[in-house]
Amino acid sequence: MTLQWTDDSSFFEGSNERPFTIDREGSSVPGIFWQPETNSAPTAIVMLGHGGSGHKRNERMLILGRLFSGTYGWCAVSIDGPVHGDRGPVTQATDPAYAALWKQPDPVADMIDDWKAVLDQLSSLDVVDEARVGYWGVSMGTMFGLPLVASDKRIRVAVLGKAGMTGSSVRRSNIGPQFERFAPKVSQPVLFTMQWDDERFDRDGQLELYDRIGSADKRLHAYPGVHVDNGPEAFDVQAEFLYRHL
Repeated sequence: MTLQWTDDSSFFEGSNERPFTIDREGSSVPGIFWQPETNSAPTAIVMLGHGGSGHKRNERMLILGRLFSGTYGWCAVSIDGPVHGDRGPVTQATDPAYAALWKQPDPVADMIDDWKAVLDQLSSLDVVDEARVGYWGVSMGTMFGLPLVASDKRIRVAVLGKAGMTGSSVRRSNIGPQFERFAPKVSQPVLFTMQWDDERFDRDGQLELYDRIGSADKRLHAYPGVHVDNGPEAFDVQAEFLYRHL
């Protein structure tokens, strides 16, 4: 397993962005690593899980990677999900390749292994404090991320949400049994965000998933709007929640 930086760094308002790949068991995991432009000591790292039809460097990943590194002085990392970005053709949740992804033997376990390999490699960098790891991921970022958080106790805190036990996205992916298995095993502090009028995950199903999460410290934030919407202050609130635990 090797980490390879793939291009020159780019800079944006105090944030240094570096593309990389990690070779794991014959496959390549492409990612983006953000770090503060200037720092003198190891700092926290937040893992960023993009949503379905997104990729490691879509608009939301850029916003958060730059916010965490440029404003909070942390590192951040995002990787392409299977069949997304540099790993496949999916640009819409309706793409046949997206449905085919969920029919593979165990895509959730594969993504957990990808993320653990990435964290193993990046934790060895001088700039990363391996004792201060957070996770942010909603929608597909929760479909993969909630099982990851339950499986890797190096992660101290998580922002999850825009996902649930019922809805069209659950029927397409059959993610329900994974949530049933892993949600009670999540013990870290969690902020769970939901859109009240989400057309992909039913409101009651999102509340049920929140209720299944085993964390003693968990918060629920609900905003009006459909799946792709966000509350105007949501990212800042989520960053502050991560900050309290990192």
